[in-house]
Amino acid sequence: MSYSQEIDKLLTAIAAEGGRVTGIGLADDDVVKAAADLGLIDVATGDAWTLVDTVSLTPRQRLEMGLPPIVRKPSIFASAANAIVSLVGRVFGKPSPLR
Repeated sequence: MSYSQEIDKLLTAIAAEGGRVTGIGLADDDVVKAAADLGLIDVATGDAWTLVDTVSLTPRQRLEMGLPPIVRKPSIFASAANAIVSLVGRVFGKPSPLR
């Protein structure tokens, strides 16, 4: 079996699991290394404590595999800062002519 077929099977398996797969020793697999070199997946190797590697699809590959994009929510700090700046803008801003 060629690498392209094995990479396709890997991508299909990752997509079936929701876009992320974890396991011990995944980063050492030749197919995973080849897919990472092509930029199809992101590999996060485990540390000495957990030894669990995480393989996830890249944002572009998620869309190609039919998975929804990952939308990051703003942090609490960013939301609070936005509310404060909006309030200051309303209090000290120039009044609109429609009032």
